[in-house]
Amino acid sequence: MARNEAIILPVNCIKTHKTFYARYDYAYDEIWVLSYGLKDLPEDMAKDEGSGVAKMRLGNSRTGPQFKCPYCENRGFVQCGKCKKLTCYAENGQFTCDHCGYEGTVSGVLESLEGDSKRSQ
Repeated sequence: MARNEAIILPVNCIKTHKTFYARYDYAYDEIWVLSYGLKDLPEDMAKDEGSGVAKMRLGNSRTGPQFKCPYCENRGFVQCGKCKKLTCYAENGQFTCDHCGYEGTVSGVLESLEGDSKRSQ
């Protein structure tokens, strides 16, 4: 995979119900880094058609210190077990999916995610 690649994932904020974009960047040490929570995509990334959908193995990732939901400042997100969409998460063990309303206890670990592949600077 190219070093100048990013993967963008849409995530809903549980408090404001607005969509933001979680950005993973492929770092110099060949690890995916959850870098930013962006309210909007930068213009150059929005225009970039990238290479389509990319699948990322999360065993080869880490969360950067600057990542947070840009609306409520939660520092994580969870994938709903029912609809499979992403919602920001306060990391307290319980979640409510902002997309379908499913409520549950967080269990397990995400092994992979798919998102839009983009070029990064």
